[in-house]
Amino acid sequence: MKLAVISDIHGNEQALKSVLDDVSKVGATHVAVLGDISYRGAKPKECLNLVRELQAKVIKGNADEWIVRGVQQGEVPDKALSLMQTEQAWAREQLSDEDINYLHELPTTLEIPLSNQSQLFAFHATPTSIFDVVSNQVPNDDLKPFIDANPRANYYVYGHIHLPYMRSFEGKKILNTGSVGLPFDGDPRASYLLFERAEKDIQVQFRRVGYDIEKACHDLDEAHYPAAARELVKGIYRTALKP
Repeated sequence: MKLAVISDIHGNEQALKSVLDDVSKVGATHVAVLGDISYRGAKPKECLNLVRELQAKVIKGNADEWIVRGVQQGEVPDKALSLMQTEQAWAREQLSDEDINYLHELPTTLEIPLSNQSQLFAFHATPTSIFDVVSNQVPNDDLKPFIDANPRANYYVYGHIHLPYMRSFEGKKILNTGSVGLPFDGDPRASYLLFERAEKDIQVQFRRVGYDIEKACHDLDEAHYPAAARELVKGIYRTALKP
């Protein structure tokens, strides 16, 4: 069994296609998607279609909820609110009512058995919130709610922060997938996780996949993505917010 766990696609079709090509190349037999599929990218509809065609297990992220009901005051910095509402309105216009309903009805947590002895528990941000931020630098005690939410799991996987990492805590593994479409770790390549069941244990690999970034930037122009946000998104693609 090989399980690919991807998250935070953010409407970046070029990145998603490259990741799915890699998923096929490595022989993944199962795929899980941890949310943030369509918002903040040129191809919201195309990315959603690709995800749905996978027959994958899919859960909801905060950006999926934003597509459904808008970006509300207090959820983002005040200075970014108007811009992000403009992006949300544009993205929603690209989707059908059936697409919106699909996003609305997505669950928020996911359990996957990796072997007879190992279980994966996944969520977008935390087990109880699709919005809360748990950074890669928090003290171990801040990760305890992950374990408390599902003590029988061995692996706890989330997205949301766009920063891939792995940490051991209380005999468990805490992992972040990183982001397919908007990495924040200074590496512009798409990021995802691969779990493989070996004879005696579970092997975990962080995969980084290059893609045509300039084509993704061109897609923003061609789609007439909101002009106020277009250069911002291009800048993230090109620099991955490198400090």
